[in-house]
Amino acid sequence: MELTINIKEQQKVAFFLKLLHEFSYIEIMDIKEDETPFPNEHKKLLESRLERIENNEATFKSWDLIKAKYEKKEI
Repeated sequence: MELTINIKEQQKVAFFLKLLHEFSYIEIMDIKEDETPFPNEHKKLLESRLERIENNEATFKSWDLIKAKYEKKEI
C-alpha cells in the first residue's frame, strides 16, 4: 500500500521523517520536496552571494559539511 502525505509546515518535516524511521514496518520509498518557484528577491540574493564568492569577498562551506553538522544534533 502507498500513502501520499503533504506536510504543510516545512519545519516539521525532519521530525516526521525521524518518527517514521522508528517503525520497522514502514519503508520510505521517495521524498519529493515542494517545487514552488522561489521569488526573484531570493534569486537576486543568491546571485549576489555567488558573485561575492567568485570575487573572493566571501567563503563558503560544502553542503556535506553543513549537513553532517546538523545530522548529529537531536531534533
